[in-house]
Amino acid sequence: MVIKIKSINILAVGDPAVEVYNDPKYGFLEEFQKNKQIEVNFEIVSFNKYYEELMKSFQKYKYDVVMVAGHLWLKEFVEKNYLAELKLTEAQDYNYLDIVEEIREELELDGKKYLLPSFSDGHILVYRKSNKTKNIGKKITIKELIAVVKSFEQAANPFVLKADVSEIFLDLLPYFRAEGLEPFSEAGEFLLNNETGIEAFNNYLVLKKYCNKNIVNFGNEEVKNVIQKKKVELAVTWSGQLGSVMDNDCLEKDSLDFAYLEKPWKTTWSFALNNLSQKKEAAEEFMYYITSQKVDRSVGEHCGNPTRLSNFEADREKFRWYKVVLEMLINSKNLPDLKNMGSLISSCSGEFHQALKGKISVEEALNNIEKLI
Repeated sequence: MVIKIKSINILAVGDPAVEVYNDPKYGFLEEFQKNKQIEVNFEIVSFNKYYEELMKSFQKYKYDVVMVAGHLWLKEFVEKNYLAELKLTEAQDYNYLDIVEEIREELELDGKKYLLPSFSDGHILVYRKSNKTKNIGKKITIKELIAVVKSFEQAANPFVLKADVSEIFLDLLPYFRAEGLEPFSEAGEFLLNNETGIEAFNNYLVLKKYCNKNIVNFGNEEVKNVIQKKKVELAVTWSGQLGSVMDNDCLEKDSLDFAYLEKPWKTTWSFALNNLSQKKEAAEEFMYYITSQKVDRSVGEHCGNPTRLSNFEADREKFRWYKVVLEMLINSKNLPDLKNMGSLISSCSGEFHQALKGKISVEEALNNIEKLI
């Protein structure tokens, strides 16, 4: 006897890209429901509360499909048997190879596919065009960035750091990479507690002097607002935020330009099949649909970062930042696949934030992290 599936439940993270899925303007959920006669309950949870809700979903069945922060969480979740492997051959018209290769690398582990992409977040510099920024190319080093920021008056607060405790680890990552450092080895060892790591962190603190004092609490929304309102000349934000930054609330958006940071990092927020799901076939079918070429194009238009080459190509003239974002993705380097990556980043973030606020020294922060890890 075939049991007809009446509904599936989706857990999604609060982000501009995700807003597209249940927006009646696009009608994507309605289309799937009409064609498959399956109701989709699509629940969006804010970023700050998302991880906690996600962990609950792996302990007690509630959601069939969840969103996962790409390679940051994949190894841990697979090893703990939280995710089901995908049977991609059943979606013959999905065109998996259209997905940017560097994004595809985040979707697989040991040759098996577990994720399908929603959007990527990678470091992008957004800046106002002026005599002081005119020499910025498509790619910029941290050394070059510091020099440009220093050409402005400190009191004008020309720059902004995304330095909230939930963001600071990844905001700092390019500064360590600029000095040839990675935060962790392939074995999970902490690699920043040295003179070079101190120097890299101090470069970050130099730029803090050119920022509003409230940046210790700045996340995506705060950084977006100061860019849009012309309160800063330069800002580093996520590629998956660019569509939101460049919406109709942005003042003089034609004066904005874009560059990617040398040695960039990115992660791809993706849909995954909860191993507890009792409706795996229907849930997987939804995943193919919601990450299809058609839906991905609208997601890219809204958030700023599609995941498919065909959509980058189709809209590269319409969205000026697409060329830079694609270059960033192609040149990005992931963090190592570690089963405890989430806890490692958490250990770093609290200490980094204390050092940023001046509560402890950089040396103390790095020493504390080494002891914790």
